[in-house]
Amino acid sequence: MTKEVFDQLVEEIRAESLDTLVRKNAKYAAGKDKLHNFKAGAEIGGGTVAQACWGYLVKHLVALRDKIERNDFSDKYDLLEKCKDSINYICFLWCIGNEEERR
Repeated sequence: MTKEVFDQLVEEIRAESLDTLVRKNAKYAAGKDKLHNFKAGAEIGGGTVAQACWGYLVKHLVALRDKIERNDFSDKYDLLEKCKDSINYICFLWCIGNEEERR
């Protein structure tokens, strides 16, 4: 893969994941708390906020693992969805881990 193609693909996934992060979070976050869904998930599931987020992330990681095990990347749209959602849950974990000290 050339540097140009690599750079293009990296920029594509970064732009797509950021767009999804902003768009979906606006729908799912209650009020001003952008971590609301994870806090509610932690309350319902009896775990921590980070554990709730990790649970959401694992769903996408399992789907990616299955694609890797099958060596099947034929559905590029689905691959993009799983990759960008995984990136976004990592971003949420970063925010969760920093929430207390940033208040």
